[in-house]
Amino acid sequence: MLLLNVCPGESALVVWFNDNDVPNYAILSHTWGPDEISYQELVWINRIKAFSTQPNTQSSFMLMAMGMMMGNGNSGSSFGSIAEDDLLSRRGYSKIIEASREAQNLGYKYVWIDTCCIDKSSSAELQEAINSMYRWYENAEVCLVYLEDIPTPRRDGVKTASEIAKLAFETSRWSTRGWTLQELVAPAVCRFYFGDWTLMGEKVEFLEELSQTTGIPTFVFEERRSAAEVSVAERMSWAAFRKTTRIEDQAYCLLGLFDIQMPLLYGEGEKAFTRLQEQILKTTDDYSLFAWSAVTADESTYRGLLARSPVEFRDCGTIELENVISTFPIGSTPIGLRVQFEFLPDPKDKGRVVAMIRSSNSMNQRLAIRLICLDGGMQYARVDAGSVVPIDDWPTGQLRTIYVRQKLSVPPDFITPEFRCFHVGRRIANQTLPPVRIISVFPRELWNSETHELQIPNDTTEAFGVLLLRVQSHTYAHSLNFPVAFGFNRTTCHYWCKAVPNFASAAAVGARRGWQELVKEQIPAEVYDPLSGADVRHDIFVVGDSGLGINVSIKAGLCQDTIALRVNIDGLVKWG
Repeated sequence: MLLLNVCPGESALVVWFNDNDVPNYAILSHTWGPDEISYQELVWINRIKAFSTQPNTQSSFMLMAMGMMMGNGNSGSSFGSIAEDDLLSRRGYSKIIEASREAQNLGYKYVWIDTCCIDKSSSAELQEAINSMYRWYENAEVCLVYLEDIPTPRRDGVKTASEIAKLAFETSRWSTRGWTLQELVAPAVCRFYFGDWTLMGEKVEFLEELSQTTGIPTFVFEERRSAAEVSVAERMSWAAFRKTTRIEDQAYCLLGLFDIQMPLLYGEGEKAFTRLQEQILKTTDDYSLFAWSAVTADESTYRGLLARSPVEFRDCGTIELENVISTFPIGSTPIGLRVQFEFLPDPKDKGRVVAMIRSSNSMNQRLAIRLICLDGGMQYARVDAGSVVPIDDWPTGQLRTIYVRQKLSVPPDFITPEFRCFHVGRRIANQTLPPVRIISVFPRELWNSETHELQIPNDTTEAFGVLLLRVQSHTYAHSLNFPVAFGFNRTTCHYWCKAVPNFASAAAVGARRGWQELVKEQIPAEVYDPLSGADVRHDIFVVGDSGLGINVSIKAGLCQDTIALRVNIDGLVKWG
């Protein structure tokens, strides 16, 4: 690792040490600002100082050449662009100086600072540093926590040290950042400093205040390595409301907390958090990882088993593991996570099951999640994901091995009473097909033109919708209107679609206020029969004498996380 030499007069400012040779060192915990000093800039400052003692005619030329080599200039840049004053005036440099001075005052020769002790131009070094960072904070002799935005309080005797510390922890930006979580948990000794580097106190003095602010139990601060004894869900809850600049860092800042190492793939977005959870499942049988709850969800929300971000663990601060040893490992397969759950029937819905997750809450209630079978076999999805199910007694369920994809695949013929909307989209794009546009929708008050969805109200047993479509010839010489009707019965879970040919011209439709009822009258009775099944989930409209057919279909699917009925129409290009 790279360490900053804080002793004045020694030529080596940044020193590399192999893992077996690392000396005692202090480490800085802080929040980044816009003008931090990078590793390259710190090396540049050191070299400027070295060359400034050589008053020969070639010094300026050599400085310029070095700047170009380090990416700080080009053949047309001025000396001012690499001037020492520009770097030394930054607040980030002042922070380095003060942290170094404090480390030296405490008797340490070296300090580690993340802004300038990682060569971020090297992706390999950055990856190694992030995967090692928890260990570096854990092995430090002391962590200097700099609360830059907290001024030193006036000595008026009104507030106690405890009150001052609690207010500082509650209001400092440092308490809200993702990376500073491990910087608080890992070190045995933390010293907190106000914005002017006045000492506020040590971690051991403020255990209760830190616990109240962060949700982390005091024993985690008191006993080294005790964080590993806390359930996965509870550890995740500590990061629930912390922020990172990059979305991927929501996962990467937690690697050390779970003793995980994995490659960094910036650009993968929330997949990083999914990968973190998959890696956790390779090292533990802690089912509390499934105790998350979606921020917004209802009975129509279908999800996989893994959370999307730490915020979904916001209510997991008191979850404990049951004293049960699993003999069946969780596995990652091409068809989803393979998990063994203890199943109970769901008293709310016979079509679902309650799966116990071998965890309990502070009231000693067993916790479970609701699942639904998607294919009549072993493929399941989590439903009603906005909450977990507390169970007062401790019943024995039936062990079942199931598979759950993180990216769900809903069978097109899936049936459920929970369909929330009809989602209208294009079935196929083909240049031989005439363009099709929506010119009217019924019921209009349930139509969302932005999401292309017709809502199905929760209190509706029989949902019915109509799209009035206009088929335009390729030459735009003429057009033809025809309605497509579709419906869903919540009691029987039957759904259907029907194209109504030879209906009316655009002018005639405009003159008839009850055109929707006319459409309804032309739908054959067998369409409404649940026994018709898949036979009424597809229809075709032949365009005039051209012989071209416009296919219309309806099938089950997901829109975002919501179970919906997808109405797909050939050649659909625009909707109103």
